[in-house]
Amino acid sequence: AKYEAVHGKGSVSTFGGHAWDAGLLLAAAAPEALKKAQPGTPAFRAALRDALENVKNVAGAHGVFNMSAQDHLGLDQRARVMVQIDNGAWKWIK
Repeated sequence: AKYEAVHGKGSVSTFGGHAWDAGLLLAAAAPEALKKAQPGTPAFRAALRDALENVKNVAGAHGVFNMSAQDHLGLDQRARVMVQIDNGAWKWIK
């Protein structure tokens, strides 16, 4: 309600949650990457990638993330829900 009061009715979307999740994943991975290399170097970028691919059980807005080299989405069946749009509003289908 406060967000829509500032940005307008219907302005809420999932994109804020995606940004939040990205921040959580980086916060989990960055300390590990910093142990291996200095920021701004190719070695750090590789270390950050490796650390991101090893993040486990990070609870985010869209689910619990378990990343791997093969799975960069990191979400399993627990993250899936069914919704429908009813008069412009998202409704959870139970």
